[in-house]
Amino acid sequence: MKKIRPLCRVTGVLGLTACWLAFAGGIQNAAWKGKIVTENGIRVVLNTADPVYEDVSLDFAEDLRIGKEGDAQAQFYRVRDVAADGHGNIYIDDMSNNRIQVFDPKGGYLRTIGRAGQGPGEFEHPTLVRIGGREGRVHVMDRFARINLFDAGGVYLRSIVTEQAFEDYFPDDGDGFVIIAGEESEKDLSVFNVLCRIDAAGKMRAALARYPYTLYMEKTENGGILSSTTGHEMQLYAAPLPGNGIVYGYSKDYELVVLGPDDKKRVVIRKEETRPEFTAAEKAGFRRIPVPKLKPFFYGVLTDPEGRIYVHRNMNVEGKRGFGPIATQNKRCDVFSREGAFLFRTELPPNARAIGGGYVYSYLVDEDAGLEYVQRFRIKNYSALPVDMKR
Repeated sequence: MKKIRPLCRVTGVLGLTACWLAFAGGIQNAAWKGKIVTENGIRVVLNTADPVYEDVSLDFAEDLRIGKEGDAQAQFYRVRDVAADGHGNIYIDDMSNNRIQVFDPKGGYLRTIGRAGQGPGEFEHPTLVRIGGREGRVHVMDRFARINLFDAGGVYLRSIVTEQAFEDYFPDDGDGFVIIAGEESEKDLSVFNVLCRIDAAGKMRAALARYPYTLYMEKTENGGILSSTTGHEMQLYAAPLPGNGIVYGYSKDYELVVLGPDDKKRVVIRKEETRPEFTAAEKAGFRRIPVPKLKPFFYGVLTDPEGRIYVHRNMNVEGKRGFGPIATQNKRCDVFSREGAFLFRTELPPNARAIGGGYVYSYLVDEDAGLEYVQRFRIKNYSALPVDMKR
């Protein structure tokens, strides 16, 4: 392990040195070799390619698996998201069954939210479930243009139809949302990802960031538009931070931006690295789609309640007939503090969707059996992971 100043304590878990960085005016740790500059009044943290600490192996232990053939409540079809509330209850987005299944911390069935349909409290292919905002409400996205709100007991409250289709969303404490919207131009055959703040009625309040989404598009002979994806498109990713903050990044650049609850930039995080190139085998897999020279720097962003930022580095998903996208290997992640320090590298389970309370929530597809399971892993060394705060 790298040498550190005596702010630290050593635990007996995997020999991990658990240290916390004090950020009062700067990173106070001799092992950190980056620097902090100011650009247009914004603090910019410049990290080297090496983290403060060596690679950390998260000590996972699967302690719960939900899914059973022939069980009407626990036989899932195309799970797309998993979330947990403050009580440890688990919410499963069972997309092709048009429902959210809720289980208690021991895996006992509690309730079903929604059903197939177009009316109040009904879904058409729900794809994301979020717990949060005022009173810990349940928010379910469907149609890529609607957010359905339920109280903590699963009672339907209302729905919001946004002005633009969107790919991701995060509720805030003021009944509004931050969304990643799509903006298309058929004339120019272009698509943009736009990070937006919307109000409780779904109306645009502010556009916070805008980047091109490099989806391949072409016009067909009959005047239609054909689009194709490789999974390696440059695009915008975002995740919520404690205290109504947001972190976002565009995968063409290794740069993350931390916004405060007022949507003002607090920190810009950069990492020194050369963008990877595609291998010959990867290029061959694109077939007729024009091949870009370089890969994205990352494929997603996840956060935990301590404010750590997990930047997903590898393309670990491939399409499987009947199931859709399936992750086939662990997510390799660079982990940053919300103040900008590149802390360590680690891996998460393939379909990890949420981290909290010392657990990571994921799902698993058994292609041979034709079954899907939701998994909860306890991270035995979670409390020993470095964060940017004094303990």
